[in-house]
Amino acid sequence: MGEYYYSEERTEPFSQAEIDSRLKNSIRVPEDLGTLEDDTIPLDKLIIDDKHRSDGIRILVRPLTRSRSVSPGSDNCKWLALRAEVAAADKPETKVLAVTQTHKDINFALRIPGESGVDETRPPFGLSLAEGDDDDTNFEEEMVPGNVKELCPASWRLSVYGTAVIDFRILTKRAASLWIPRDPSDISSATIGGSDVLNSSLKRSFSEEDDGEGIAEKRLRTVGRERCNAEDGEDDDGVIVFYPRTMAEPLVFPLPNAATSKEVAISGGQALLQVQKDQTIAIPGGLELDQYQLTKRNQIATTAASTVFTAEHSKVSDVPDGVITVKVLKTRGPNNAKSQDSHRNVIRQADVWLREYRSQEDMQHESIVKLYGGDARYLSLYMEHVDGKDLAARSVWRDAGTDIFTGDRTDAVRILKDIAGALNYVHQRRRVHNDIKPANILYSRDRGAVLCDFGLSTLTNDAATNGGTPYYVPPEFIGKRLRGSPSDVWAMGVTMLYVLKKITFPDARGRQGHPKQLYWMIADLNRRTPHHHHHSGKGISAVSQMQQWLNEVNEAKSKLNPRDKLHVLVSQMLTPNPIQRITMAKVMAELIKDATLDQ
Repeated sequence: MGEYYYSEERTEPFSQAEIDSRLKNSIRVPEDLGTLEDDTIPLDKLIIDDKHRSDGIRILVRPLTRSRSVSPGSDNCKWLALRAEVAAADKPETKVLAVTQTHKDINFALRIPGESGVDETRPPFGLSLAEGDDDDTNFEEEMVPGNVKELCPASWRLSVYGTAVIDFRILTKRAASLWIPRDPSDISSATIGGSDVLNSSLKRSFSEEDDGEGIAEKRLRTVGRERCNAEDGEDDDGVIVFYPRTMAEPLVFPLPNAATSKEVAISGGQALLQVQKDQTIAIPGGLELDQYQLTKRNQIATTAASTVFTAEHSKVSDVPDGVITVKVLKTRGPNNAKSQDSHRNVIRQADVWLREYRSQEDMQHESIVKLYGGDARYLSLYMEHVDGKDLAARSVWRDAGTDIFTGDRTDAVRILKDIAGALNYVHQRRRVHNDIKPANILYSRDRGAVLCDFGLSTLTNDAATNGGTPYYVPPEFIGKRLRGSPSDVWAMGVTMLYVLKKITFPDARGRQGHPKQLYWMIADLNRRTPHHHHHSGKGISAVSQMQQWLNEVNEAKSKLNPRDKLHVLVSQMLTPNPIQRITMAKVMAELIKDATLDQ
């Protein structure tokens, strides 16, 4: 992409109401912290077979308290009897809580009551690797409630006041399978993200440690680096080749559908980001709804926070041309990001995914992009494909040289009508979008304007968010920190100034090198100690920069024609006092009443 504009994302915790609703699906640990004497088999010694993995089990939990009154909060948590690698004769199995993950599950909570049963008192807890045979078991850290810690697949222990309370084991995510269209000049085996090639039964190949019956040395090559040649000098298409130490010739196993495609395993949580054009990825799952295939078509956009592309989804039917839009949130920050920041980014992106999914799953409006579904395991959203570019698209709706909107008055009227209808619908459902701007409005003259990106949406009565883009934040946010339905109206008013060509594309002002660069952080507007954002290059406080911007907005507003009904509506959307600001319901009523606005 030729340009990069700074944007902000939600960095605040959820409200207490949202936290409480999440904890309904948690496991509650009783107050009695007396330890158990049985179940001493380490969790990492329990056998997890293919069936358990195919069921989607991601976490094993063992309470270490005397009481067995631990209650799973949902059907995703159940007691499971597992065998150990070396089981005792008198106890061949041990019971643990197994937590499964489906396409809707973004998080899992363990609730440990505070002192005297008061949940609000949250004591610090110890985090350590659970005991096992490994030598590297001396990791131990005190965790303050509210802090973020990213954990790798392993067995871990939580302690409260020095008493072990919970052991839990994180399992590796089940790898997705990728079908790659075969190129006759390509090699026969491949790995992506370091995972093994699938063998002839479409399961993973043996690892180097799986010596088996003397077959130890397996030469697995990466796509485009090496080739395995047959005796005639041609590539062995459609096979996986194992080179045993004791054999002069390789063992050759043909792959199914070898003539047209080959399959490799993709490991890690970012599998959907590794799919290339026309490749098909098969997503595994314990339930039928969690299993599907996705074929990538065309890339639409990519930023530091997400990537968007078109695709065909095996479980989404009855859509034009069978094409949907896929949005995948990224969890990996810049390479130079601090470790704690990287950990928080994972949590923040998970929150953004959950917010967008919940905000859109029940919305049915012709001017709001339709959500078909999503997958929490991959932070992906599957949406209606709108054949139109956003209002910020260069050389489409924005002049590449001047940053001026390229549409006409008819376009402006249509955009306001459609988005006013969408926002009125959102506000009636007691939600706030919180990120109205040209880049989140898709538009074509055939379809009209469509509102998208609900990643910062909140309930009307929720606390104000610091997320969004600074040029569209209302003046009442300074000092009072107010945001709500009126703030969406204000943001739409600023967007309409751009559509009516009274201002240039606002976000371009944040671009480094812009002759009139102006940028501030929303979170800095209400800090007790002012922060000077280094991107502005001016050392000016966030409040001063926003006030400068508001002066520019007010100047553009003064140039609106008071005898033009369309201009009057936009002016009323930019009323400084949120109580006196026009509502989207009123805008809709005025637009319906006057059919001559586009003249």
